[in-house]
Amino acid sequence: MLLSGGLDSTVALAIAEKEYRLKTALFFDYNQYALKGEKEAAGKIAEVYGLSVEYVELPWLAEGSSSSLIRGGGAISGNPADSTGVKDRYEGTEDISSVWVENRNGIFLNIAAAFASWQECSVILTGFNREESILFPDNSREYIDAVNKALDIGEIKNIRVESPTVDLDKKKIVKEGIKLSIPWELLWSCYGGGRLMCGKCESCLKLKSALVGTSAEKIVSFSKEK
Repeated sequence: MLLSGGLDSTVALAIAEKEYRLKTALFFDYNQYALKGEKEAAGKIAEVYGLSVEYVELPWLAEGSSSSLIRGGGAISGNPADSTGVKDRYEGTEDISSVWVENRNGIFLNIAAAFASWQECSVILTGFNREESILFPDNSREYIDAVNKALDIGEIKNIRVESPTVDLDKKKIVKEGIKLSIPWELLWSCYGGGRLMCGKCESCLKLKSALVGTSAEKIVSFSKEK
């Protein structure tokens, strides 16, 4: 199970545990600004669901990347800790280069396939979603299908990728999370690395929008800083 500590992967985990005997959560450290918040969230969420966590360090990914989500990759609007300006920079456009981490999902899934093979697991679970696949094609069902075709060739064991959230948008994912009573107070769905989620980056804005009018809206905490 790929677990970042955010909404999508946490809800995917909550859905999947009803169907699968889950073994391990994988968390990836690629020197992202959100590392502290994500790592802490992933560890606590994995504990809630009784999973061990493998923390995989990928320093070389940070060294080569130009993404503004990574320390050293350049700031967004002069303040990478908040990631302010992501929304204006790419939403509704074809330009996602600012927040694109080169082949991140491909790297994560191939590493996960190795872990799955070692641990005699047949399924890799991830929290992709329909809403983000509009701008990030490596969040789509088509991408999962392509990866599975590659695994058919590149892996001698029968291993496949699945995502319980791949056909859902954020509002539907929140609805599922409420139904399954996920630990809302533990989530980290922010690009930044502050004490609380910044509430201003694109990831925070999507989450806040999806939470409006729900019982989880008052549980999830965002920074009050302007």
